[in-house]
Amino acid sequence: MVDVQIQTIRGVLHAKVPRSRVSATNPHQLLLWMLLTAIIMTVISALFLRNQVRPIRRLADAAEAFGKGRVVPFHPAGATEVRRAGHSFVAMRGRLERQIEQRTQMLSSVSHDLRTPLTRLKLSLEMMSEDEETRHMQQDVEDMEQMLDVFLSFSRGDSLEEVKAVNPQDLLDKVVADCLRSGREIRYEFENQTPKSSDVFLRSGAVSRAITNLLSNACRYADQVSLTATLSGKHLQVIVEDNGPGIPEVERENVLKPFVRLDQSRNQDNRGGVGLGLAIVADVARSHGGTVELDSSERLGGLKVIFTIPR
Repeated sequence: MVDVQIQTIRGVLHAKVPRSRVSATNPHQLLLWMLLTAIIMTVISALFLRNQVRPIRRLADAAEAFGKGRVVPFHPAGATEVRRAGHSFVAMRGRLERQIEQRTQMLSSVSHDLRTPLTRLKLSLEMMSEDEETRHMQQDVEDMEQMLDVFLSFSRGDSLEEVKAVNPQDLLDKVVADCLRSGREIRYEFENQTPKSSDVFLRSGAVSRAITNLLSNACRYADQVSLTATLSGKHLQVIVEDNGPGIPEVERENVLKPFVRLDQSRNQDNRGGVGLGLAIVADVARSHGGTVELDSSERLGGLKVIFTIPR
């Protein structure tokens, strides 16, 4: 017998229980039931967590795709908190798309309104007798047209272009060929580490303009220019190097900002631009979820620009 004594406010409670009632006659059976219960609860917990994690993963994929310039279908699901986050993301994405569309429409109107008086002014100058003052005025009008093109290109970005699967080697071959036809000398190499899967989702027009901008800037300040591209399973990396004067390390971060021009080094020409060349390149890279890095070229001794887009 097992004698159990419990102290209460009315005295001690005695309970006598047979010893066979308090000891397990089959301990292996108890352990088996405990193990089966643990397995069942683990499976139920895994299924529950999987149903809750799946909507979060879809939300993360939609946000990552939107950061790279792609819009994928997304419908909020899951727990209440996850659905609230999903609805907030969908609303935010809609507001950004409307803002981009309104900005694009406004810039199209501004482009048309500004080009019309510039065209009239250019025609009027053509009708005037040619002298030194007229030539200066014509040059000013051409500079205004170029600045207007650069401003609109930066402000418009690549919002009108859709993301498509593009072979980057064909794209870079065309960009380099266009630069070579303009009389520039460029050393070009392309390495494809994934020949079976060569397409990259990007906006071909925007990337072409960015690479052309890098090559134009390099050819402008140097006589030796090199373009090296590498396509791997994770990213597309384009490296442009030159033997020019380069950019001081303390100013490399600033030149990626809009309307920043250097007074020395690579901006010795007063008509060098409006300070949007590298800013446009950085904006194109960011719209694809990529990066732009500036460094010193160990091979050529000038500037080294690393343009990276994830796959």
